[in-house]
Amino acid sequence: MAITQPPLVGEISEQPVNEAEHRSEVLANLLDVSTYLVSMLSPSELFAGLVRRVVEVVPAVQAGLLWIYDRRQTTLHLESFYGLDFGPANETICRLHLRPGEGLAGEALRRGEPLLIETRSSYRDLARRVSPRSEPDVCAFLECLPRELTAVILPLRIGMEVIGVLELMNLGARPQLRRTDLQVLQTFSNLAAGAIKNAQLHAQMQAQQRRLEAFGAIGTVISTAADLEELVRNVLEVVLGVVDASVGILMLLDPGRAMLQLGAWRNVPQQFVEQQREIHVAGAMCEEAVRYGQPIRRPLIAESGEELLIEAGLSSCAYVPLLAGGTVVGVVGIYGDPALPERIDVQTLMMMGNLIGFAIANVRLYQESHIERRKLAAVINSIVEGVVLCDRLGRLVLANRTAMELLSSDSFPYQQPISSMADFYAIRDLDGRALPVERLPLTRALAGEVFHDYRVLLRGASGEDTVMSFSGAPVYGDMNTIEGAVVIFRDITEHQKLERAKDDFLAVAAHELRSPLAAVRSYADLLIRREQRRDKEDAADLRGLTILAQQVSHMLRLVDNLLDLSRLDAGLFSLQLQRVNLVALTNQVIDQLRPTIGERDVQLTSDAPDLMVTCDPLRIRQVLTNLLVNAARYSGSGSPIEVSEVIIRSDVLATRYSHQPPATLRSWLLNLQSVSHPLALIAVRDYGIGMSEETMQRLFRRYARGRQRTGEGLGLGLYLSYELVVRHGGTIWAESIEGRGSTFYVALPLEGPSQSQGSVQVA
Repeated sequence: MAITQPPLVGEISEQPVNEAEHRSEVLANLLDVSTYLVSMLSPSELFAGLVRRVVEVVPAVQAGLLWIYDRRQTTLHLESFYGLDFGPANETICRLHLRPGEGLAGEALRRGEPLLIETRSSYRDLARRVSPRSEPDVCAFLECLPRELTAVILPLRIGMEVIGVLELMNLGARPQLRRTDLQVLQTFSNLAAGAIKNAQLHAQMQAQQRRLEAFGAIGTVISTAADLEELVRNVLEVVLGVVDASVGILMLLDPGRAMLQLGAWRNVPQQFVEQQREIHVAGAMCEEAVRYGQPIRRPLIAESGEELLIEAGLSSCAYVPLLAGGTVVGVVGIYGDPALPERIDVQTLMMMGNLIGFAIANVRLYQESHIERRKLAAVINSIVEGVVLCDRLGRLVLANRTAMELLSSDSFPYQQPISSMADFYAIRDLDGRALPVERLPLTRALAGEVFHDYRVLLRGASGEDTVMSFSGAPVYGDMNTIEGAVVIFRDITEHQKLERAKDDFLAVAAHELRSPLAAVRSYADLLIRREQRRDKEDAADLRGLTILAQQVSHMLRLVDNLLDLSRLDAGLFSLQLQRVNLVALTNQVIDQLRPTIGERDVQLTSDAPDLMVTCDPLRIRQVLTNLLVNAARYSGSGSPIEVSEVIIRSDVLATRYSHQPPATLRSWLLNLQSVSHPLALIAVRDYGIGMSEETMQRLFRRYARGRQRTGEGLGLGLYLSYELVVRHGGTIWAESIEGRGSTFYVALPLEGPSQSQGSVQVA
C-alpha cells in the first residue's frame, strides 16, 4: 500500500463513524492518563506505566514503545514497551540504540513531526534505515512484530526540544488508527513529554539532594576523625550508606612499594580479610581502578580473587578510586546483588572519592609532618646553644630546652610577638640601655640580615644580668621571600669578663707603649733626614733607617688600633666632622703609604676632581689606609691596585644588589627604607689571592684574620674600618673570588651621619 503525504506519512481511509464523539472520548481518556502521568515523580515508574495506560484508554492502540533521547550520547534508547512479546530476543531488543535520523524513531526525532505508517512492510522498510552496527538488533526487533500493523510515531516535544519518541501500534484490531487521531495523540505526547521532563528534573533534584547529604556526611567524617584508622573506617560506612550496600572494603595505596593495604572492611568473610591485608597492585581485583583512576562496575569474577565473595552470596562489585589531585591514594570496593552496578551514581561516588582522597592525603601528610617535627625537636633540643625560631610576622613558633633555660622561662611563650620581647626578657645593650625593637636579634634576622656574635644583656635565671651572644639569619621560602627567622645564642658572661680584662690590659699596654714608640719613630725620622742630607755613595745606613721607621710606624698603627678599640668599648669615641675633598684625601693616603705599598701601580679614578663629603678626615684616612695596606699585603709586588670614587644614589645601589646582597649592605639598605640618599661610593680592588666564602662570613669581626695571610696584624683593621664607616652613617662590604682578587666597597652619605648615629662634632 502506498504512503502518501510526506514520504513517511501514510493515510488510512476514513470510515463512517461519529467523529466528534470518537475524538471526545479519546481526548477525555488521554487527559485522564496525562493527569496520572503528572502525578508520577519516579521516572522509572512513569516509563513503565506510560505505554500501558495509553493502550488501556485508546481503543485503536494495542501496543507501543517508548524511546528516550540521551543528549550526552546523542542516541535514542528503548526505555519500555507494552503489548509486544519479544521472547528470547527481549534482551537484544532492550539494548537497541538509534541515532537521530535512524529508523522510524530516529526520523521522528530529527523531524519533530508525527509519522503515520500504514502497513507492516512499510514499517519494516523504513525501520531498517539504520547503521550497520544497529542493523542486527533492528532485524531481531522486526522479526517479532505481528503480520498486521499500523503505527503512529510521535515525537515527545517540549517547545522546540524533543526528549524522546512514543510509538503506538494497531495490531489489526478495530477501530484502526486514523489520520484524524494524529492531532489528539500528538497533543497527548506533548503533555507526556512535560510529565517525563518533570519526573527527570525531580529525580535530578533528589540525586542532588542525596549528593549533598553524602558530601555533608563525608565532611563530618573528615572533620571529626582523629587519625587515619578512624577516618577510613567512618568513610567506608558513609560510602556504603550512599549506595545502599552493606558489604565493602577500603584499601590504601603505598606507591613506593606498589602495594595495597587493607584499611577498613565491613561484612566481608574473615578469610577474605586475611587475603587482602596487603597485596600487590599487579594482579589485584581492583588493579584497573588503581592504575587508571577510573571506577569499575562488573560482576564478581572468581579468577580475580573474588571467589570467597561469590561463596558468600554476592554477585557484583564496584571499585571507586580515591584521588588526591589526580593521584590515586586508595580504592573503595563495594559488593552486592546483581542490581548494584545500576543503582550506583558514578559521578557522585567519584566526587566523594576526590574528597576522601584529599582527606587521606592530608591525614598522612599531617602524620608524616608530626613525625618530622618530633625528629626536628629532638635534634634542636640536643643543641647546646639556645635556638629560637619565629614566623614571618615575628611570632615565636619554636624554642629548644636550652633557650628556655637561658631565657629563664618555665613554658614556651608560643606566638609571642617580637614587640613584647625587649620588656619581657629585659633585653638591653652592653651599656644597659633598652634595645629598640628594630635592633632586637630576631628583628634583624627577619629584616634579612645575617649576623654573628651580636652581644646583648638579658635578665638571667639568677636574676642578674647575663651577656648573650646571638647569631641569626632569615629563613627563605620557595619564592625567595622571607618566611621567618632563626637565632642561636649562648651565655658568654664569663667569657665577656675575660675579654674585658684582656681589653683593659691591651688598652693600658697600648697607652704605655705609644709614647716610647712615638719617640723612637721621631728619632728614626730625624736620622733619616740627616742621612739624606749627607752626600754618601753607600745607602746601606739610609736603607736600614728606612726599614726601622716603617716597622715603628707599623707598630704605632697596631697600638693606635688597640687604643681605638678601647675607646669604642668605653663609648668614648667621637667624630670630628668637616667638609673634605675625598679625592684629595685619597691621593694623600696613597702618597703617605708609598713606602709601605712599594712601587705598585695604584690607579685612582673619580667622577670629578672635587668630590666633597662631610666626614672625619682622620677616620676616613684610617679606613683608606687599612684597605690599601690589605690590598698590598694580599697581592703580589707587581700586582696593580685600583681605587674608584663615584657618586651614586642609595636606590640605584639597592637595585644593583637586589639579588642576595652582602649581609652588611642588606641591613644598611633596609634601615634607609624607601628614601633615596646621595652617596659617595669608594671601591678598592686588588688582583691578589682572594678570599674563601668562610673568610667572607667573618670578615668584619673583631680579631678576624685570613688563613692565607702574608703580613702581620691583630685582625682589627677591617673591624675598626667597619665601625668607623657605620658611625659615619655608611657601610662597608666586600666581593671576592679565590685566586682572582677582592674588591672592598665603602658607601658614605655625602651629608655625613645623622645625630642618632653616635657622638659627632662639627668642626
